[in-house]
Amino acid sequence: MPQLLFPFDKPREIQGELIADVQNAIQNKRHLIAHAPTGLGKTAATLGPALTAAFDKGYSVFFLTPKHAQHQIAVETLRKINERHKINVQVADLIGKKWMCSHTAVDKLTSKEFNEFCKNLREGEKCPFYNAVFGKKSQLQGGAMQLISELKARGPMHAEEIFSAASETFCSYEIASLLGKDAQVVIADYYHIFQPSVRQYFLGRLRKELKNSILIIDEGHNLPNRVRDILSEKITNFIIKRAAKEARVFYLDDLAVALNYLSDAFDNLEKDFLRNENENRIKKEEFVKEVETAVGLDYGSFASDLESAAVEIRKSAKKSFVGSVAEFLDKWTGDDIGFSRIIKKRSSKSGNKYIELSYNCLSPAISSGEVIKESASTILMSGTLVPGEMYRDLLGFPQDKTDLKTYPSPFPPQNRLVLIEPSTTTKFTSRNTSEYVKIANECAAIANSVPNNCAIFFPSYYIMQSVMPFLENKIGKQIFVDKSDLNKQQRTELLNSFKNSAQKGGLLLAVQGGSMSEGIDLPGEFLKCAVVVGVPLASPDLATKSLIDFYDYKYNRGWDYGYIYPAMTRAIQAAGRCVRGPEDRGAVIFLDKRFAWGNYLKCIPPDWKPIVTMLVADRVKKFFHS
Repeated sequence: MPQLLFPFDKPREIQGELIADVQNAIQNKRHLIAHAPTGLGKTAATLGPALTAAFDKGYSVFFLTPKHAQHQIAVETLRKINERHKINVQVADLIGKKWMCSHTAVDKLTSKEFNEFCKNLREGEKCPFYNAVFGKKSQLQGGAMQLISELKARGPMHAEEIFSAASETFCSYEIASLLGKDAQVVIADYYHIFQPSVRQYFLGRLRKELKNSILIIDEGHNLPNRVRDILSEKITNFIIKRAAKEARVFYLDDLAVALNYLSDAFDNLEKDFLRNENENRIKKEEFVKEVETAVGLDYGSFASDLESAAVEIRKSAKKSFVGSVAEFLDKWTGDDIGFSRIIKKRSSKSGNKYIELSYNCLSPAISSGEVIKESASTILMSGTLVPGEMYRDLLGFPQDKTDLKTYPSPFPPQNRLVLIEPSTTTKFTSRNTSEYVKIANECAAIANSVPNNCAIFFPSYYIMQSVMPFLENKIGKQIFVDKSDLNKQQRTELLNSFKNSAQKGGLLLAVQGGSMSEGIDLPGEFLKCAVVVGVPLASPDLATKSLIDFYDYKYNRGWDYGYIYPAMTRAIQAAGRCVRGPEDRGAVIFLDKRFAWGNYLKCIPPDWKPIVTMLVADRVKKFFHS
């Protein structure tokens, strides 16, 4: 066996177990689902053996992650491997295409809108950045070749560094893609591999095949929902009205009239399917018939006319509402199995009512299963992959070729206190003022027993707002509140202010599943205690019921896979903000009696060893002052 390309002197003990399991999976063309806690060194433990196999067997390695920060960690790990082993691993790092684009204001476009805008410029030979790479005859230009040679010599680079080096003259995404042709490791987003049409184009550009590729999927607990989102589509009568106005601006009067008729048809759909209901299921042919009746055209012909018009519109506009309608009409006629179709009344933030029609993917395995089975080996890893069989089933891992492994935390177990308080609940039928007072009193007692910073994560903004009035004047810490309408910059400022309060002690109020409960590090004194209030169960709407029904039909696990386990993943992610390093000491409190119930309890990592107690504040105080 060739020497392991590892960035450090030697692996830590538990990290060594993960490395051995990754090596075994790759060697035997198997797959691995690895619940590997924070601090284990997952990136080095997976990239090391994967890269070793890439050199030995000629494989390509795809490191897929939804977070830009994790791209940087992967790049830094590969730099260390290069330095330690005196080799030159070729790496390409690609983030979403629009984030690597040199044109202005493209960040305002959706991914689909940007892709159409980009395609139109390229095909019309109107993009100077693309032309600088390939010229007007699709031949690689000398300046681009020289830059690629320089970047290869510099070694692994993050996408932002490639953008900085290329963007004034060249399309940095194309430069990164060209680097990918000779790269042993490609760092990319889930979208590049799990969106079927994008995957085909992406792999073709890189001249790589899944059958000769190792996939490392980071933050794998996000993948089922992400793939479902990628394969889902929705439209509103508001979008259709915007499309009608757009058509009129471009003198497409016949289409504008047809789109106005289609908008009116949504009123008929509301009368026929909603009446006094907020939502209902709708069949494929029922909407098709309504469209044909409204516009007086064959459904397919109308969709084709819209798409042709959108192509013309995009020649002078970055986005097209007409194109959005065309795309939805095309997707709507897709498969029935593994999808649901729902019509729903909604309200905008300004209070305006509108109708939404959605085509929802229920089975991520439709795309991910095909990818995983075709790959040489797929490694799915996260600190929140309990229970592993759910991710195996939902993502389509072949049961006879997939290993499920749970690794203990590398941190001293005595440094983390995990408690379940069983006398409170946010269960819908128990929500009342008395219960909110009990929750507030427990939270206040806990927060006041914690030195430095504490965070309370609620199941929703509604519950948070309901409890907050009863916390007033009971907390001896400065309170920071994550509100639903904060933008990215405001949340960053809020987080920094919370961190700066650590010496005196601050209290952060946020929601499970929000940006403050995932993807942020609060080590040491920045967060000493995380209180998880209630189980963030999804609203029992038709989309959730459809998931439950489908997972019941396919796996006989509908309630678990479609309702309980996804909520527990959000709860565990929030709890995981605490104890981020080997020197950290912290407490995690689950405040709801349901956390002690079997189906919920099994989702808590086994090495956390939670204790059920009514004396939470006393246990917390003793833990921090012992």
